[in-house]
Amino acid sequence: MHRRGLLTASLLALPLSATRVRAAPAPVVLELFTSQGCSSCPPADALLGELTRCPGVIGLAWHVDYWNSLGWRDPFARREWTDRQKAYAKYLNGEVYTPALVVNGAAMLVGSDAAAVRAAIDHAAPPAMTV
Repeated sequence: MHRRGLLTASLLALPLSATRVRAAPAPVVLELFTSQGCSSCPPADALLGELTRCPGVIGLAWHVDYWNSLGWRDPFARREWTDRQKAYAKYLNGEVYTPALVVNGAAMLVGSDAAAVRAAIDHAAPPAMTV
């Protein structure tokens, strides 16, 4: 019994820094603007799938409709998702293209550029939260 009391007293005397718990990584939201009619998109789709298996990575694929007029109709495409990409392009002073990947709503880059995407994830600020 005396040992248990001594152990408890020893643990209570430890500085708080020694008992810190490692915080979970901040979530990273990846939004890929893609289309079945885009020949450059499959590598970006595969990269998004790979990255979403990492803890804290949330991946969203938005199929845009501006490729539909070029001969291949993407059944997953929606005008609302094209509008979302256009809003990001305006907000981030970027362009509308596929495959485009937005990281935490703050950076848009080529969605198949694995090195650039990984670097953007590593440097991403936590997503802004609005109430």
